Formats: sequence, C-alpha cells, structure tokens
Amino acid sequence: MAMTARRETLMPGPLGSKGATATDCYYRRTLTTSSQRVASRRADSATATGRFRLSPAGIAVALFVVATVIALLGSWNVSLWTDEAATISAARRSTGELWQLVHNIDAVHAVYYFVIHFWGGAFGWSAFALRLPSALAAGATVVGVWSLARRLGRPDAALTAAVVAIVLPRITWMGIEARSFGLSAAIAVWATVALVVALRGERKTRAWAGYGILVAAGCALNIYVALLVVAHAVTVAALLAARAASVRRAAAWLVSAVLGVAIASPVVVASLGQRGQLGDNAVSAPALIRRAIVNQWFLGETPTRVGASSDGQSLWSLAALALAVVGWALIVVAVVALVRRRDRLAVVVALTWLLLPTAIVAVYSLAVSPLYNPRYFTFCAPAAALLIGIGITSLGRRWLRLGAVALVALLALPIYLSQRQETGKSGTDWSATAAWIDSHAQPGDGVYFAPLDTTTAATVERTTRNIAVAYPDDFVGLRDLTLVVAPTTDASLRGVSARLDASSKRLSDVKRVWVVRPSDYARESAAFDDAALESAGFHPKARFEGPMDDVLEYAR
Repeated sequence: MAMTARRETLMPGPLGSKGATATDCYYRRTLTTSSQRVASRRADSATATGRFRLSPAGIAVALFVVATVIALLGSWNVSLWTDEAATISAARRSTGELWQLVHNIDAVHAVYYFVIHFWGGAFGWSAFALRLPSALAAGATVVGVWSLARRLGRPDAALTAAVVAIVLPRITWMGIEARSFGLSAAIAVWATVALVVALRGERKTRAWAGYGILVAAGCALNIYVALLVVAHAVTVAALLAARAASVRRAAAWLVSAVLGVAIASPVVVASLGQRGQLGDNAVSAPALIRRAIVNQWFLGETPTRVGASSDGQSLWSLAALALAVVGWALIVVAVVALVRRRDRLAVVVALTWLLLPTAIVAVYSLAVSPLYNPRYFTFCAPAAALLIGIGITSLGRRWLRLGAVALVALLALPIYLSQRQETGKSGTDWSATAAWIDSHAQPGDGVYFAPLDTTTAATVERTTRNIAVAYPDDFVGLRDLTLVVAPTTDASLRGVSARLDASSKRLSDVKRVWVVRPSDYARESAAFDDAALESAGFHPKARFEGPMDDVLEYAR
C-alpha cells in the first residue's frame, strides 16, 4: 500500500514523470491502485447476502446462465424469416453441396453455414435448435462485457454493464436470430478483452495469440468485424501517441492482427468477389442517422411491418425512442466521467469500437454504395452496453443509479416482448401460414409459391417458397407446381421457378392447389394467376390471411 501511494505521489501529470515509464505509470494509476482493488472486491461480492458470496467465476457463470435464458425465452414462438431461411437452405445441404453454394454465392456466410450444418445435424432444425447458438453467444457476450469492464479498471461498473447488456434490444434480438451476428458479437467483446489484457502486459503471449485467433474467427464469420480491427488500430495508435503503450506492444498487436486477418483472408477475398453479397437498399442520410441512433442498439429490428395494431406499434416504437434518448445520455455521462478520471484506455477502447465502424460504413454508404444495415453492427453492441453501464455507475447518488437501471430495463421490456411475438421478425407469419396449410392440405395436393416481385419473365427466382424451406415438415407430400431447378442443382439459395401458366401439365395431375402469395401481391399478378387456375378447372374454396402472406385453396 505504501509503495503504491509513493508511486502515485511521483506522478503529478496524466502520464507520470521520472522513475517510471509512461506505460507503467498509466496502468498503475488507472488499473491497479489500492482503491480499485477494494472496488473490485466489492463488485465481485455485489450479489453477496450474509455469509454467501459468489466468486468472480460464480458471477460469470450466473451472468451467462441468466443472459442465455433471457435471450432464449420465446425463441420457439417467433416465426423463422427470410435471413434464417437462407441459413436453413444452405446448412441442410450435404457438405459437397454447401461447398458448391459458397463458391457461387454467400461466401460471406460460409463459416457460419458450416457451423450450423454440423450443429443442425446434431440437434435438429427447429427454430429453438437453430437459435440456441445465438442465445449461448448472447450469454458469452454479457460475460465478456462484465470481464472487459473489470479489465479496464471499472469493476464498480462491471455488473451494471452486464445487466444493461442482458436487456439491450440489439443483444436480445441477436439471441433469437439464426445468423452469425450473435457469434460475432461474442467474439468481438472477447477479442477486446484479449487486447486489453495484452496491452497491460498480463499473460502477453497467450493474450496476443488469443487475440489473433479471435480476429480470424470474427472476420471469417462476419466480414464487418474487420472494422473492429480498424477500431483497435486507432486505439493502439492513440495510446502509443500518448505514451500509454510501448512500441513493442503496438508491434505485437500489429503482428497478431495481421496474422488474424490473413487467416480469414480466403473468406474475405471470396466474399468481396461475389457482387451483391454485401450491403442493403439505399437510404437517405436522415434515415441512416435515425437507424444508427435508434435501431442499431435500442430496437434491434422492427418487430412488425404490416398487420399489427397501432397501439402495439406505438408502444415498442415509443419505448425504443425513449431508450435511445436515455442510452445516449448515459453514454455521454460515461465519456465525461472517464475523461475526468483520465481513464484514457477505457475511453479510447469503448468509443472507437462504438462509433468508428458505423461512421466508416455510413460515410461510404452515402458517398459510394449502400453497405449500411443496423444489424451488421451487432458486434459493436457490447461497447454500447459497457458505456451505458459506466454512465449509470457514474451517477452521483445510489437512488439515481438504481433508478437508471430500472428505467433502462423498463423501456427495454416492450421491445423485448415485441421481438418475441410470433410475427416479431419484421411481421413474418410463416409459422402460422405453414401450420394452416399442414392442417388443411392432403398428400398429393399441389402448392404454388407465387413470385415476390411483379414480373413478366418466363422464369422466377424470388417466390414465397422460403416458407417451405423454413418449415419443410408442413409441406411433406405436397407437389411443387412451378419449381424447375432446385437450389441444390444450380448452387443457389432459391432455385428457379416457372410461371404458373407454363405449368399446365403439373396442374392437370392434381385435384387441389394451395396458392401461397404475399399479402400485398400485385392485383394484376393475382388476376393472371387466378385466370390460369380457372382455365385449368379450379375454383376458389377457402382462404387464410396473415399479416404478410395469404393462402388460397383452389379445387376442381
């Protein structure tokens, strides 16, 4: 204790003075003072009551279990949707067919598809099974946020930041999404933990090796994680410029990062070579800013699109707006508090991670080509949770801190519930649609998956067939009337379909047809299909109407 106090008296400036290197002074001041060790012990026993106390390992396990369960709840109730249908279409193929697919399309998701290929083979293809890896990743992400706060010298904020991560809408959304976003978020936070550990000089060899491995895995799973490496580069450069990191450690980071990116480079190069695999529809600058400020952390994805009540929409949308205001205010509080404490490492690590990837892609999207989508930045969500947690902890009075935690959780609740309703994936109603067909159709009936787009072309790629991809058991025994090239044949995700009027031979072989069309199907397209069916002797019998899809029964 005395030695620590003496060293601190020799460090009047922000980076220290004679008698110690700048790096040594900085880390001794920010990460290893006696008061922070006391705070760490107090934070570790924050859940203690009486003689019962959880060790740090116990807290980590408890956080993992709670976060995983909360992320997983209701996952079986939410309908699978377009992106998850792509996962199923790819992952359920043989390894040879999957290899052909990623050489033709979707190389950006190749690693994830192979992971789910083996996972699904072991645990099945239900919505629950497919989303379980993402829920586990949410648990790992929360533990990573807790660990990172401790490593950054903020053990007092670790538990609060973890609680924020548990309820943050982007993280609760990723826990029920059968895509790579959850895994990439977990990898991103643990790569940042490894970076901080290595920069502090603890277990340097293992930390740098782990960092390189995590960078490789992250970039291979989600090419946007490469932007985290850019953020880390800025972090290391800023610390080096401020003499808070040595040249040797900066060089060690560079070697680890380059090796990690090099390992992932085959996936990255293949992805960049497949046009149209990255990006989203063009949006205006105001729309992009709104999505970045609100949707990116504080909404997840819009839980409904059409067919939902206005009351339900206003509840979750207003909650998201309010949560965004509270969240960004707490982030500002955190940054101000960290600057006042001269916690340079925490400020630089968190802010570059939170802002830089989004800023780079936003500028590129507005100036060159649209690449921005809020869910692509799920890997930055841990930084938001970390800063919000620090912001809450920085509030002066205990009742303010407790009130802030309660407010964040309360505002997140309507969003969480909206995410877990059956149509929570952008209004997708596939589970109900497939179940209705299963309960009414008979083996040997025909099924027609209508085009999603108005077209006069002889062949069609985008149809409602993804419903059958997501829920194949509900379509067993039915005859697809328009599929002419299976997805496994042309190494695509959708295959090729003919127009209904070109399928008269198949129509003549069935006595009943189930037409699956979008609820906003163009009137002229519907009239064209109806005429083709009526000319073949079919007449409408029954109808199912969902928020996104309609099913019509036609019989002779």
